[in-house]
Amino acid sequence: MLCLLKFINLLGGWDEDKINTPYRPDGWTIRQLVHHVADSHINAYTRFRLALTEDNPTIKPYKEDLWAELPDAKAAQVELSLQLIRYVHLRWVLLLNSMNETDLARTYVHPEAEKIFRLDTVIANYAWHSEHHYQQAFQLAARNNW
Repeated sequence: MLCLLKFINLLGGWDEDKINTPYRPDGWTIRQLVHHVADSHINAYTRFRLALTEDNPTIKPYKEDLWAELPDAKAAQVELSLQLIRYVHLRWVLLLNSMNETDLARTYVHPEAEKIFRLDTVIANYAWHSEHHYQQAFQLAARNNW
């Protein structure tokens, strides 16, 4: 939730031109970046639930680069995804608070990565993921003195 608040504070005063600025040359716009975080965390939350209810399930990968090119990722207001992130994280926190060590050790298989992920590692990965993308937006703002 902390990273979400950082995103809200950073982007709160940005106009459409800033939101539509790529964070790096040939990179996603900030709009696409925020929508990507929402897409990614919705998928992660679903994978998490699958791992808690199935024995080492194989998850469904998705083409995040193609998702970022869909019309909603290129045009929807970032507020929509900030709210999605907020509510997915609220549900995720409720779930996390109910878990024990056995639950945290449950796993899922990522077929493209050809790797088994433990849920305790997944938590850390997505905490890093949010911060990583926040830093991309933050660094863009710093470079441009926004």
